Amino acid sequence: MNSAIAEGGDPKLCKAAISAVTHAKIPPAPDENTWQIFKNAPLDFRP
Repeated sequence: MNSAIAEGGDPKLCKAAISAVTHAKIPPAPDENTWQIFKNAPLDFRP
């Protein structure tokens, strides 16, 4: 399941980023350790 939340910032950029994440076809992690490392990876967009 792909999900995302915006924690503030430019509303148009947040909307576009959330749309991209929720529509992405991300393959499963190759193993449990990799999944645990990246399952909650934050994406931070700043000028």
